[in-house]
Amino acid sequence: MSDSLNESFPFVHYITLGGITFDETLIDQLLSDFTNITSQFEIEVSFAELLAYSIGMVIYGFFIWHFYRFLARREMIPLSLNKFQTNGRKAISVVGYIFKYVIVFPLVILVWFIVYSTFLFFMAPELSKEHVFLIVISLVVTVRISAYYREDLAKDFAKLIPFALLGIFLTSNIFFTSEDLVSKVYDFVPFLSQIIGFVVYAVIVETILRVLFLIKRKIRPAAEQKLEDSLEKQIDEKIKIHVEKIEDKTEDLEKKIENETNDIEKKIENNNKSLEKEKNEE
Repeated sequence: MSDSLNESFPFVHYITLGGITFDETLIDQLLSDFTNITSQFEIEVSFAELLAYSIGMVIYGFFIWHFYRFLARREMIPLSLNKFQTNGRKAISVVGYIFKYVIVFPLVILVWFIVYSTFLFFMAPELSKEHVFLIVISLVVTVRISAYYREDLAKDFAKLIPFALLGIFLTSNIFFTSEDLVSKVYDFVPFLSQIIGFVVYAVIVETILRVLFLIKRKIRPAAEQKLEDSLEKQIDEKIKIHVEKIEDKTEDLEKKIENETNDIEKKIENNNKSLEKEKNEE
């Protein structure tokens, strides 16, 4: 087996796709053609490296696409606690809030922080680690503040900035190896206390925003509550109209049945009278 094939796929002897067998010679020829094409652009990269970069970008896109919607919601962790307040079980509501904002929220921020910092380490290797941490936590806090103003704005922040960084990465001459990946992961260890401090900062900001939001809702009913009340009113009116129509139809049906019953009784009575009259005549 040739050297280029051994470097990219060391255990491949032949591949069969759709009934067509690609042996070592054909695979090596394809890889050689790929190398010739990339060499024309003065880029030294193997097929395996290209595949790894493509998969990495897909994973990055999946992470940003699925996670930005979650991070940009005002109620990032939806828990229906109002029913416990109305039922008099406020202790359950308090425990739910503690679980939501003291345990789950910091874990979510920590996951976002670590994963996005790792991506940023590779996309902007010239930045210092402290600068990367500052960018990531600033993005998280910016998204959370925007979520309490307009969720659409928060979604734009959470989506556009990461994808803009991806565009910068694609247009720059940055490459890394598996050894670089391992070393970047180990780089987090000396900064654990600083990372925890950033997460605590995000939790404090979220707590302040939540308190201000609850005060606002107490002073002025939220637009969502007004919309909900309006919808409930419309539903009640429609139900009332349908009930009235059903009642009217029921009354009409009862009258019709009563009239039909009276007619039948009259016919029976007339028939009985006719029979009695015939008997008397006989």
